[in-house]
Formats: sequence, structure tokens, C-alpha cells
Amino acid sequence: MKKILLSFLLAVALVLVPVAGALAATDTVTVTATPSFVGISNSPSDWTLNSITGDSIIDSNITYYANPGGDTTAPSTTVTDGECYFTLSNTSSENTTVSIDISDFTGGSDPMVNSNSGTNGAGTFGAYAWYSGMTYSNKVVAKSTDSEVLCSSLAANTDLKWGMEITTQSDAWTGGTSSTATITITVTAA
Repeated sequence: MKKILLSFLLAVALVLVPVAGALAATDTVTVTATPSFVGISNSPSDWTLNSITGDSIIDSNITYYANPGGDTTAPSTTVTDGECYFTLSNTSSENTTVSIDISDFTGGSDPMVNSNSGTNGAGTFGAYAWYSGMTYSNKVVAKSTDSEVLCSSLAANTDLKWGMEITTQSDAWTGGTSSTATITITVTAA
């Protein structure tokens, strides 16, 4: 009887005490986190006024366009790809807004100052930006800083063909040395 009781107690002990690993299982879950980001590239990276079809020499009180159709040729009523010198590539993971500023000219004999109003005057230039598909009369003043939004919802991973115009100062220059300005393209998450 002792043997039967001992066997019974041993059997109960084995049932009540789980054997490690015999009744357990594991699995894994892979977690992926893709961050949102904003990125752009622009081509070409330079523009010389009156150099697309002209001789790179500018005159006062003339509007010069970043238009492959001609340096002094305004875009159509509805701007086309062929009238836009630049291509902005939105490499962002989300839609973005686009603004374009142009600084004052520096260096040279007679650097022009951005009027920030789109109009020229003595010693000042006016500038506007536009893009393919927009109504040309809705072009946006390109200020030295804080320009209005040019494009309010540029889709992720798409290109935007765009151009700019600069109307040179109304008065004559006193020298003939080149000056330069910088166009700054700013994109933010839409």
C-alpha cells in the first residue's frame, strides 16, 4: 500500500508542478517605424540673367524671365512646363508647401536691392515666381525673406517646374561688374 500511495503522490506532484518549456510557446513581432521627412532638390542650380537666349548682358528697366522660350518672353496665360527653367523635386515623404525668396544682389559695381513688392525702381529690382499649370497673373512676389506660398500642396515624390522673373532697376548702372543674388527655396510639411 505504501508503494501505491507513494506512486499516487508522485503522480499528483508531477501534474501540479509544470515542467519548464513543456507548456510554453513564444512568438515575435517586428515593429517598423518610418519617419516623416521633408527634402528637396532643384535643378539647375544657377541662372544668369539674359543667358538663356541672350548674351548675358542686362539692361536697366527690363524684365528677364527664367523661361527657356526666351529671356524676355513672358509665360503664357496658363504657364506650361516648357516655360519653366527650373525643376524642383520634392523628395519628401509627405505633401509640402513651397516658398521662393531672392536676396539682394551683392558685389559688383551696382548691386540691386530687392524691392519686396515685385516692382522695380532706382537701385531696386522686382521679382516674381510662377510654376507650370498656374495662371500666370497669379504669380507670387519673390521677396528677400518671407515670400508668400507659391505652391500650397506639392505631393510627395513629385516634381514642380517653375520659373522666376526679375525686372532690373529703373536707373542706369555706373559700372559693369557682375553682382550675384541667391534664390532660397523653402518647403514645409503641408
